[in-house]
Amino acid sequence: MKILCDRTVLLEGVNVVSSVLPAKTTKPILQNLLLRTDDDGITLFATDLEMAARVQIESVKVNKPGAALLPGRELSALLREIGDASVTLASSEQRCKIESQGGSFVLLGEDVDQYPEEFELKSGKRIEVSCGGMLRMIQETVFAAAREETRYAINGVMFDCADSCLRLVATDGRRLSISYQHIEGKESFKVVVPLRALHTLARALPEGDKTPLAIEVGDKQISFTNGRIQLVSQLLETRFPDYEGVVPKSADTTIEIDLSTLEGALRRASILAASEMRMVRFEVSENSLLLTAESSARGRADVRIDAVVKGAGGSINFNPDYILEALRVSELEQVRLDMSDDSMPAKFTLGESFTYVVMPISGA
Repeated sequence: MKILCDRTVLLEGVNVVSSVLPAKTTKPILQNLLLRTDDDGITLFATDLEMAARVQIESVKVNKPGAALLPGRELSALLREIGDASVTLASSEQRCKIESQGGSFVLLGEDVDQYPEEFELKSGKRIEVSCGGMLRMIQETVFAAAREETRYAINGVMFDCADSCLRLVATDGRRLSISYQHIEGKESFKVVVPLRALHTLARALPEGDKTPLAIEVGDKQISFTNGRIQLVSQLLETRFPDYEGVVPKSADTTIEIDLSTLEGALRRASILAASEMRMVRFEVSENSLLLTAESSARGRADVRIDAVVKGAGGSINFNPDYILEALRVSELEQVRLDMSDDSMPAKFTLGESFTYVVMPISGA
């Protein structure tokens, strides 16, 4: 194999596929990425056997078609440090020579024939969303998913597609985040996608990009394709909780608050929240919201902010970190809180298509 390629384009592709490489593995060959060349350009491929990424690059001069299996992180690091506009890669007998004006480097590869085969998604259901829309939905949900591996059932994000609407849903049992957008078509499915796959996908999606992202769902896999970039992931075989019954249908009190004001006040109050129980009390009166936090070892905070209040008022306790995480990804200037008492979940409206439900800390 011998090619001349734009260094920046090649680096971008290498970075996308390298993101699926496992940090630790009992199969060291999986820490490599596969380069195949033909008359159409280069195909980059990497997999950890649960997830795979493929990128096709056309802006390349192929002098000699072939294939090479190279260490992904070292290749990415070299391309990042080489400052030249183009690089030459020439490989033979599991050695690849990378040349540019910045120097000459040899990477030791492995046997291409020993690498796992590139798997293809079997026929499934297909929908399209915009790349920017999918990035927004991922950002509005992944933070609320369970991180503990022991909580396998909710260690991912559910894709719920029905009635021309795609919903992404995440929960850790104490909070629930729902983001949705309308789509064309009548496809219907419910699948749970691993967090790692969505974090990887998010790194490859341009913010605000309106180009289409094709999503295909099979029996055990899901694929995301945007132009010449494709990510395929195994689905989690789990039963996701019934989320619709958790979302409050009514509330005794509704509060509308400036987002930046609430975020700043909550950050200040949370400084003095007890470390053993992270809690801030929301006390709602006629035209204001009082945030109170107290620690026997640190002191007490009282922060009052203006709010538009409708209803009975009252008080409710939240873990401030749960609220702050959601506020950081909200695009609204004004947010809404619907609450009843500390025995019922409260609902935050943080976007036109972004709902966040939090269980309060009761009996505190």
